[in-house]
Amino acid sequence: MEEILQNVESPYLTTEFLLSLYSGHKAARDKLKNLVRSGDLLHIKQGLYLPGEKYKRPYSKEVLSGMIYGPSAISFEYALSYHGMIPERVETVTCICFKRDKNFTTPVGTFHYKYLAKELYPVGLKFHQTELGNFFMASKEKALCDLAYLQKFKDEKAALEFLHQDLRIEESDLLELDTGLLFELSKVYQRASTRALLDALLALNTRKS
Repeated sequence: MEEILQNVESPYLTTEFLLSLYSGHKAARDKLKNLVRSGDLLHIKQGLYLPGEKYKRPYSKEVLSGMIYGPSAISFEYALSYHGMIPERVETVTCICFKRDKNFTTPVGTFHYKYLAKELYPVGLKFHQTELGNFFMASKEKALCDLAYLQKFKDEKAALEFLHQDLRIEESDLLELDTGLLFELSKVYQRASTRALLDALLALNTRKS
């Protein structure tokens, strides 16, 4: 396994690629199973592997999320934590997708996917390019709207309680949000809870000025 990794740059290994390396092996699939049992390979999902922990090959959970189930984009609490909006470190990678809801438990963590209609999907997404691969993630504004979209509150007071008490976001961080993007998101989402969120954030900005 170590010899293989010396000639492979990517930590994300597919079944097809691995089988091609063992094409001369009489029982190539059994070989893969043995590598998983020994810890040389981590089985992430059908068709996708990572090198075992002892090889210490760096990888990105954000990049993995798009490979596990897609098309998808990181959002909700994980995106807010990534952007430094909430105090807690979020371990579960939470994503939006326009396929049915799905959860995956893997050797490197848990990945949750929530359905969002296609017309709501792209507004506020950002493409991230990193040394470990590329991925889509919601902006701070979109991550908040995605969360609000799943809530049932209908007024500013409830929206503010959600932001301050449930998510524990500092008011100074809320005042830095792009209200233009929030307006755009609210028009697209057309949900009472997202309108309440926008009204609450605009009220905060009005009080500041």
